[in-house]
Parts: sequence; structure tokens; C-alpha cells
Amino acid sequence: MAMRHDEAFKFLFDLPAVCADLLRAAAPGLWPQLDPNSVRNLRVGDSVAADLTRRTGDALCQVDLQAAKLPDGRSAYLVVPLEFQSGDDQGMAERMGEYVSRQLDTLRRQGSIPADDTPPVLPVVVYDGAARWSAPDGLEPLRPLPPDAAAYLAAFQPPAYLLVDLVRARLDDWPWDNRLRAVARLLRQDAPERLAAVLAEELARFAGAAELPFRQALYAWAGELWTKLSEGGTLPPFDAVEGRETPDMTSMIEARFNEWKAELVGRVRAEGMVEGRAEGMVEGRAEGVAAGVERQRTLLCRQAERKFGAETAAELARRLVGVADPDALALVGERIIDCDTGAGLLESVDEPG
Repeated sequence: MAMRHDEAFKFLFDLPAVCADLLRAAAPGLWPQLDPNSVRNLRVGDSVAADLTRRTGDALCQVDLQAAKLPDGRSAYLVVPLEFQSGDDQGMAERMGEYVSRQLDTLRRQGSIPADDTPPVLPVVVYDGAARWSAPDGLEPLRPLPPDAAAYLAAFQPPAYLLVDLVRARLDDWPWDNRLRAVARLLRQDAPERLAAVLAEELARFAGAAELPFRQALYAWAGELWTKLSEGGTLPPFDAVEGRETPDMTSMIEARFNEWKAELVGRVRAEGMVEGRAEGMVEGRAEGVAAGVERQRTLLCRQAERKFGAETAAELARRLVGVADPDALALVGERIIDCDTGAGLLESVDEPG
């Protein structure tokens, strides 16, 4: 994903409420046993082992179990290591096992947990990649077994983890007020206009002073998605939309997008013509303009590949052969932004301007 991936996730999961909603959505069978008001972030940073090698985990939180007590009277608690992934990682189970061991050792040395505590853990991988996750999770041998046998043997398996696929999870199974559901809804939008509408809906859903930190984090996350979908555009500042009614907020965001679209189309046209003039000074005006047009076609195909993939870009390149009018090429740039699918783009290119 063309975004500051881990930073965007970490900003969201700095909020205990987001960590709680992750557990509520991903582990519904366990959630009733947990104290929702006890979720807290743990600061572990880099974990350094005795051999002085260093590993960095993405996030870590802790939550108490409601009815369980430790021998000294303290509430029993669960540690939840989080890893944020945008690509498939075939070594995830082994890597997560190493992270868990190192992070617990670091927490003990820091005094964040008592030196003699060995709390249960629930490692979670939060995944937002385009391809389906195929890495083993460590529990493959248990899947063919009867549930009772699988439950018994689970404790004896090598390191395993819980996968939360934000792209493919059934959001209807998650409570409507789950913050992670809002994150996943934004992630699934494939056009700036739809992202603006869903963002306005979710900000309105989490209204009120208590939810201000989440609205800020969600808006920052949406800003990274927006930049990807709009090929570099930016959302208005959060303070400019905070507190506005949903239609006003959507209109403001869409106005910013329209400004960016006009700027992008102008830049494509200008880059092609500037390239043409520069090469024209050396090779002669006709040759230079032709080179500039070729540059403009190349830029359009590059934008089409980023949005729709290599196959659409290759077909677009074939259809643009012989198109030398900068205005016609600029119109293709507008259609790349406006179309939702590669097929729609190719169909629009064949239409008269």
C-alpha cells in the first residue's frame, strides 16, 4: 500500500478503545471474559535479547480477565502483541513467536509486568493486503480434527497467531459501533468520492467529545488512503471539517478533490509540453513535441497501472498509439481519475471526447 503503513496503524492503535474493539471483533468467544475498561497500551519499543540482537514489534496491549485471579490476588491478564501487515509473510508464525518471547522478557526487565509472570498471550496479525493471506498460522494440523481434540491440542502447538483480514472480514458480523469496522470500511473504498462519503458517515457515527481522539486518528488514516486513491492529493485539515454536518463535510472534501483533479490534469498536460519544448530545442520543434506527447502517454499509462494494474495499463498504451493531441490525452487523465474500474476506463477512452 502506498502509504505510511505502520505509522498510520500505530496512530490508530495507540488508542486503547481501538485495541478493545479489535478484540471484540476478532475474538468474540473470548471477549465476554475480558474487562473492556482495563485495556491499556504497553510501551516496549525495541526488544533486545541476551545476545544483543534487536527486534521491533508494532504494538502491544494488555487486558484483564474479568473473573480470574492470580495467586497474589491480582487480576489475571492477557498480553496482545500486534503486527501490521500489508503483504503476505510466510514466516509470520516463527517471527511472531520470537516477538512474543522477546517482548515478554523486555516487559519483565522494564518492570511493566512482574519478573515471575508468564501471562497468556493472543498474538494478532492485522492484515490489509490486496492478495489473500496464505501464510501458515501454526494451527494447520488442528483443522481436520474434531473441535474438542483441537482445543486440547492447541496449547501444545508451535507459535500461532490470530489473523484479522480487514479487506475480507464479514463486517456485518462486527457491531456497528466497532471502531475497527470504521477503519475497514474506509480501507475498502476504491474511489475518492466514496471514501469521502464513508469518512463523513463514520465521523458522524463517532460524535462527541469522548471520541475526538478516535476521529482524529481515523481522519489521519483516511488521509493516507485518500493520497493513494487520488494519486497524491490531500484531505483538508481535520480542524476544517471537525464539527460540520455530514453533507457539508462531504462537500468540502469533494471540493478539495476537484481542485486536485484539475491540478493533476494540468500537470500531466504541462509535463508533456515542457518535455516537448525541451527536446525541441535540441532535436527540432516537431521531434520535440512528438517526444513530449510520448512522455504524456507514458505518464497516463503509469497512472493507469497504479490505479488499475499492469494489464489495463498495457491495453491503454495500445489504444493511445497514434493519439497526439495533448488535449485528448489530458481528457484521458481525467477519465483515469473518474473511472472506478479498468474496464470502464478503456471503454471511456473509445468514446468521443
